Amino acid sequence: MTETELRQSVVDVMRGWLGWTEANGKFRRIIDLYNTQNPLPRRYPVKYNDEWCAATVTAAGMAAGLQDIIYGECGCGKMIALYEARGLWVEDDAYIPSPGDIIMYDWDDSGLGDNRGNPDHVGVVEQVVGGTITIIEGNKGGAVARRKLAVNGRYIRGYCTPDYAGKAEEDDDMTQEQFDKFMDNYLARKAKEEASQPWEQDVIRRAKEAGISDGGRPRSPGTRVENMAMVLAEVRIRPER
Repeated sequence: MTETELRQSVVDVMRGWLGWTEANGKFRRIIDLYNTQNPLPRRYPVKYNDEWCAATVTAAGMAAGLQDIIYGECGCGKMIALYEARGLWVEDDAYIPSPGDIIMYDWDDSGLGDNRGNPDHVGVVEQVVGGTITIIEGNKGGAVARRKLAVNGRYIRGYCTPDYAGKAEEDDDMTQEQFDKFMDNYLARKAKEEASQPWEQDVIRRAKEAGISDGGRPRSPGTRVENMAMVLAEVRIRPER
């Protein structure tokens, strides 16, 4: 998968959980998934009456199969520490995030200067359009829901940036159909190429005079039969037709 596809896979998980709430009980599925980690971060199983925003981010990474780059934690401060230790924490409120990045909040932010307070909440960036960030969060009013904030807006503590690029695997495999099309285009292109070097033109002239070749398609790959025909012509033994 490409980096974009990996990022989108986490966003898609979060979108699928929109509307899961404490009221309808579906939020418990997120916590149950989080608690399947073995070992559990800090050996702590999240309870249904705990704050569950960070557990939601972790569970989304698990559901997307990206638990190796979306590090498991149920506490915002501890989650930051995991990314900071790997050089993946962005201590900059003005950073413009990408989908799949993890945004941290500090509700005590005054809005003046760069926020350095304690993190209180976390969500996953869904998109950034025209300077507005859309985030999907667990435990937003007891639900998985969206929030919108301005880039460099108040309450932004910083960003955890999972290494999607390092995880990405470009698919280099080529199907037979793609290979056949590639070869057809290649052969057609070579058939149109002219011999431009003096030594090439001299070889073609001599081959035509000797009756070995008509001089056509000088840059095209020769088949084994064509090669055999030219060798036989060289020794003046003509192949039967």
